[in-house]
Amino acid sequence: MTEQAAFYTIFVKGWKNNMGEQLMKGIRVIDFTDFLAGPYIGMYFADMGADVIKFENLRSGGNFVRNARPLEKKSGLSMYFQNLNRNKRGVALDLKTEDGKKLFSKLIQSADVLIENNRPGVMDRLGFGWKECEKLNPRLVYASISGFGQYGPNSHRPGYDLIAQAMGGSMSITGWPGMEPTRAGMAIGDMFAGLNVGIAVCASLLKREKSGKGNHIDVALVDSIVSGMEAKLMQYVYTGVSPTKTGNRYITSAPYDSFKAKDDYFVIASGTDKHFAALSSMMGMPELTDDPLYCDTENRMKNADSLKKIIERWASDKTAREAVDAIDAVGVPAAPIYNCEQICRDRNITEVREMLVKVPAPKSHPEISELTVIGNPIKMERTPCQYFKAAPDLGEDNEEIFLELGFSEEEIIRFRENHIMN
Repeated sequence: MTEQAAFYTIFVKGWKNNMGEQLMKGIRVIDFTDFLAGPYIGMYFADMGADVIKFENLRSGGNFVRNARPLEKKSGLSMYFQNLNRNKRGVALDLKTEDGKKLFSKLIQSADVLIENNRPGVMDRLGFGWKECEKLNPRLVYASISGFGQYGPNSHRPGYDLIAQAMGGSMSITGWPGMEPTRAGMAIGDMFAGLNVGIAVCASLLKREKSGKGNHIDVALVDSIVSGMEAKLMQYVYTGVSPTKTGNRYITSAPYDSFKAKDDYFVIASGTDKHFAALSSMMGMPELTDDPLYCDTENRMKNADSLKKIIERWASDKTAREAVDAIDAVGVPAAPIYNCEQICRDRNITEVREMLVKVPAPKSHPEISELTVIGNPIKMERTPCQYFKAAPDLGEDNEEIFLELGFSEEEIIRFRENHIMN
């Protein structure tokens, strides 16, 4: 048995075997969201054991992204939707009717958390803004996600990830000098906002244990990007100089960049003088540490272009993997640049760290037995995330949930006949 296999058997399987306790068991979350930010944090809560109820508008046919690509080949299911809404139960109602409002009010009274990402004012017009929901359930933690926040001159404007990256500043520093402004390849505005909501929800639930009162959380996509600008924004605030695009180069360290080998690119993240000394020695050029051009971080940053040429000459007869292995062997951070295929082939990521996992396919699609989704990056020994249910069909759990809330089977039949629920 190899050392890696032994580690996997003893350590990782030990974690997997401890599957009893769930961190958020007993917490009910209403996920009244579409697209990415809200469903993303709702997925985290569901993986941790919360009873997350996916609410969808019956009149509009449910979430817009139910038909978003990529699609599972046999069933045609949207894997965009499936990945973000696994482990959730599903409710679909017509909130434009009095009975629909009655049903949703009962659901709110049973909940600990409501997450919504409608444009500011929409929930008020439906009769379920923060003030009304607080009356229904004073312990409710109510989280609102929007492009620009719940107040301010831009609050009425629609906001998506691209808008957030544009106005939050990240596009101005992404790419190479001379390029047009470029967005990050991932929807970082949505994901930052979703994670910010998760932090605020957990803190509010903790505070509620002492105060008995809920909270209204207001998270904007633009604010979330601005908060992630960290040292870049501080550079302008304290120097008056706006940072510009630097490609893969970091503005506070060198060599901290991508480099070309004979077959592909790789990255080095040398953050200290110790790292640089080890790298120089490994390349057979220990004298670089005494060179005035490269002797310390400040000078390496000033002369990053010439230093990059030196490193790429060293790597020119090596594959990217060979270069990375040599650099890694002396304790300097380095890595290949993976595409999605390479991620899926890396067993440490997909299997050992469980970043690709299986969930049972929806019962409405017997032609498939399971679906592959992205695993949760949070690993916890005593309360591991679990994967047990595909995303719900539209209104899949209407009957189960509203029977739990005290409605009779006769009432549910009447609601269906009147097209208030499906």
